[in-house]
Amino acid sequence: REVAMKDLKDAKYQLKALLLRNNINYAGTANWSLKHLRWLTELILPHPAQQIVLQEFIHTITERIRRLERLDNELSHHVYQWRYYPVVKAIQAMRGVRLLVAAGVVAELGDLTRFDHPRKLMSYLGLVPSEHSS
Repeated sequence: REVAMKDLKDAKYQLKALLLRNNINYAGTANWSLKHLRWLTELILPHPAQQIVLQEFIHTITERIRRLERLDNELSHHVYQWRYYPVVKAIQAMRGVRLLVAAGVVAELGDLTRFDHPRKLMSYLGLVPSEHSS
């Protein structure tokens, strides 16, 4: 998923670079919204070769968005069958934490029972304040 996110971001940067080279700016407020994507498809560049490149970038971005959605769906499907799903569900109780973030946290931490005290977990995460003065 991380590689798919990077690929999508790179494609967006390349398209933005093409638009900047041609002094084309989006007047709307939210980039990569449906309105912005519609604006991109209606855009006409001065040279036919530039138009072909624009269409290829748009196609690449939409395919990478679909790829990311497929990966998210597969990840969600497998998380529900994972033995740590109850832990993932419990972590989602925190504000702003949804399925992908919670699954990532649990995947990075592994089995939480290896920490016999919450302080050991906090120390492992680097969240224990300490003084480092001489």
